[in-house]
Amino acid sequence: MGQTIIIIGGGIVGVSAGLQLQRDGYQVRLIDRKQPGRETSYGNAGVLSDSSVMVLNNPGLVKNLPKLLLGWSNALRYDLGFVLRRIGWVARFLAHCRPGHMHHAARALRALLTMSQAQHKRWIAEAGADHLLKTDGGWLKLFRTEKGFANYQAEMDLMRSVGVQFTVYEAAEIRQMEPALMPRYHKAVMMDDTAAISSPADLTDAYLAMFAAAGGVVETASVTGVAPDGDGRWQVTCDGGASFDADKLVLAAGAWSAEIAAWLGYDIPMAWERGYHQHLAPADGPRLRQPIYDVEGGFVIAPMRQGMRVTSGVEITDRDAPPEFRQINKAVALAKDVVSLGTPVEDEPWMGRRPTLVDSLPMIGPAPRHANLWFNFGHQHIGLSMGPGSALILAAQIAGTPPPIDAAPFRVDRFAV
Repeated sequence: MGQTIIIIGGGIVGVSAGLQLQRDGYQVRLIDRKQPGRETSYGNAGVLSDSSVMVLNNPGLVKNLPKLLLGWSNALRYDLGFVLRRIGWVARFLAHCRPGHMHHAARALRALLTMSQAQHKRWIAEAGADHLLKTDGGWLKLFRTEKGFANYQAEMDLMRSVGVQFTVYEAAEIRQMEPALMPRYHKAVMMDDTAAISSPADLTDAYLAMFAAAGGVVETASVTGVAPDGDGRWQVTCDGGASFDADKLVLAAGAWSAEIAAWLGYDIPMAWERGYHQHLAPADGPRLRQPIYDVEGGFVIAPMRQGMRVTSGVEITDRDAPPEFRQINKAVALAKDVVSLGTPVEDEPWMGRRPTLVDSLPMIGPAPRHANLWFNFGHQHIGLSMGPGSALILAAQIAGTPPPIDAAPFRVDRFAV
């Protein structure tokens, strides 16, 4: 019998880790309070990005801070009470808005994103889920004004510096590429090597089917406690009195990871980029071929199995604060001005919580004060794009072999946790 591992967290990051560790010979038990893939991983734009290398806390954020603080941008909404309560986290987050960190993060993210996208494609083919994958045109960023496009130059320069391939299109070419779009846009930037998924939940299910077929176990339960047992093993208790033990424990619970780590004395510098989406029925006429990101409008429209998914910008507030729909409602109104959309599919918008550390990089590696405990979380709003690559790094570290890319930028002990 092989060694056992418990993974807390059933999002795409936890599921990817489980799938890879299982293939390395471990008996894996995955624990999540919901059906895997139905929490934060459910609500993204379905993009398998190789280009999301500009972190939110970049030098441009400081420049635009007055506009953002005054609420003039739909790309960011914040709760003042939360900011004041977490002013230490906010200060550390803003302290990373330096050119040096921007370039450091871009190099690290680019390596992780490209490795992860390649692994996604291998697993998708193996799972027989090719119908979910679209590789011909996967991510189109749109600009309404000359000023908006000019403000994007810094990100294009950064992408060029780390090898991201993209193409700039003029207004006349945009309608040829996407006849469904109204003539609202001045410029477009196509991420040439990005792919898209038509249902992130179905993708997670496809990976889980491979996991289960090879003997993986999924427990639907809320974790209430974790503790080492004194012999180097770990015990996990859940609601209802259930208890499980394993040789190793991986914490991959996304937005809930810092809370669980705190039970063991770790102080993780995490906050949450909350986001919303609303599915709308497509209207008559041409339909979008790919996800589009209206950069100045601060919203995405992505063709999904459930309908046309409109996603909001970032909301900075408490993880469990009540939903506030003004941002997504504005995004839907703006989206209807550029694409013909029908009525909402659900009764109300969906809301999710994305875990962000103060440097906007994930934390992947061994916990500094406990044997056989591993962290794999903090993937901000691109967990879908980084899940499989993170699994490859984690699996190599657990096996004691060199990771496939430089994992130093993601090390756990970069913070005094």
